[in-house]
Amino acid sequence: MAAPLSSRHVLPLLLLAGLAASEAPRAAEKAPARAPATAAPKTTSSSSILTLAQLRECVSQKERLHAQTDDALNDKAVIETERAEIARTGTSLGDEQATLDRTSDEAVGAYNAKVEQRDKLIESYQARVTAYNLKAEAVKATKDSYEKSCENRRYDERDLNDLKRKK
Repeated sequence: MAAPLSSRHVLPLLLLAGLAASEAPRAAEKAPARAPATAAPKTTSSSSILTLAQLRECVSQKERLHAQTDDALNDKAVIETERAEIARTGTSLGDEQATLDRTSDEAVGAYNAKVEQRDKLIESYQARVTAYNLKAEAVKATKDSYEKSCENRRYDERDLNDLKRKK
């Protein structure tokens, strides 16, 4: 059984089917016998229903999309944390620089070590942002693929239930 259509689509289809059924006997009486048309056959509405293999692939794509999205969101949270840490250490270093005793080699060395530590944090942040951008592109590609081949497509509910039971 296919997933239900909206009532907006069902009523016109029922009216069209009723009209076609009432006209069919009269058309058969009036129409002379002639050769079958050579035009390409029309696709039936059942061809838009996903096969079991297509449904399986769509379910797999949707699961992959959720996993990729969750992974990217976790990376985004880490990036946000690192960005806040970089901002905090920048403010701290700015405040410390104003009161830094430039005549003390130890104080200057300790300050430079903190600056180097912040620079490493910035490098790590930039690498994470690059990796995140690649993941975001992969999520977008998976989403586009899912929308193109699966979204708004009908399927047999029994097929979906069978797939869920097998997992």
